[in-house]
Amino acid sequence: MKLEILSEQKERQLLHYFCLISNNHRYDLIISYSEHFFGKAMVTSIQTGNMVLLCQEDTYSDDLWAARLGIEVEDIPEFQEFFGLVLQTAPFQEQY
Repeated sequence: MKLEILSEQKERQLLHYFCLISNNHRYDLIISYSEHFFGKAMVTSIQTGNMVLLCQEDTYSDDLWAARLGIEVEDIPEFQEFFGLVLQTAPFQEQY
């Protein structure tokens, strides 16, 4: 099998590392902002090793992200609020 590179782009991504704790659970997340995710941020859970692309509007559809990121049911409302704050506007645009 031969691989052919169709395109390659480089950028400096703004990464945020969060260690969050609820009443009963700890969550470690990495949020990566990029111009290549169509207005979404890549949210990766260190605990599960899974990632999802999220924007502020996606936070209301917790069935798309909560289980993949290992978010417990009782913590979903707090994460909806948290994501609503950190996924507002792409802060990476102001950094460069």
